[in-house]
Amino acid sequence: MTDLQTWFTLNNLIVNTENMLAMSFHTPQNKKSVTPQVTFAGRDNPYNSETKLLGIYMNENMKWNYHIKYLSSKLNTSYYMISSLKNITSLHVLRNMYFACFHAHLRYRLTLWGGDPESKRIFRLQKKFIRIIGGIGRRASCRNLFKTLNILPLPCLYISETVCEIKSNMEKMKYNREIHDHCTRQKSDLHDQFY
Repeated sequence: MTDLQTWFTLNNLIVNTENMLAMSFHTPQNKKSVTPQVTFAGRDNPYNSETKLLGIYMNENMKWNYHIKYLSSKLNTSYYMISSLKNITSLHVLRNMYFACFHAHLRYRLTLWGGDPESKRIFRLQKKFIRIIGGIGRRASCRNLFKTLNILPLPCLYISETVCEIKSNMEKMKYNREIHDHCTRQKSDLHDQFY
């Protein structure tokens, strides 16, 4: 923390110590997490179990329930706006509004929270949104409507974003053959890195 404080001072950056907090990341099974005292600029920083960092709500167990709940609320506001304008605008305008008001929020840091089982809530909202744009009933299948509107469903969008993230960071990744010399079927696969 002393080195960090020195770095901020040398770079003429001022830290608002009133907003500083500490988090101890751990698995849900680990009931006793390590919480050393964190002091910065002579102030002890309290530990929090949840916080918002760059628009993403995270908790100490790296669960995304709170972020998904927050995102769901934000997306519902967009849904209300689209449903209000549905009868007075064209399909083209509604599709553009989808990308501006819904899709932009949906994609933000999707690779972090998209694999969480709770993300099904967001997918249900997306389907609800697509149904209102397409003018079909709430129980009707919207599979063909996704294709017609040229919009990726959330699971496909998550896979696409993850593949793009991996591709852009290939030079930082290792293959299984670099980790061990065993002749396995997965030797040409990327090595899963668990931290």
